[in-house]
Amino acid sequence: MGENMRYSELHCKQVIDMKTGKVIGRVNDLRFSEKDYVIKELFVAQPPNCIKRCFPWLFPTEEIPVKISDIVQIGEDVIIVQVL
Repeated sequence: MGENMRYSELHCKQVIDMKTGKVIGRVNDLRFSEKDYVIKELFVAQPPNCIKRCFPWLFPTEEIPVKISDIVQIGEDVIIVQVL
């Protein structure tokens, strides 16, 4: 991958915890600084179960914040993170 990445390339990539190998979820959103426009966090949505998939308006999407400093590597399909 190059030095620059578009949000559309980052969105929906799987995020995996390096320690456990467990899929945390997929990139759903991000937070950036309005002052310098630097991305501070990614928000990872956990995969919905069947009930949440059928009734999304009843069950809001749970998001896990992941700091940019926790990212170990960004690959073609996944993002590896080390959350302490």
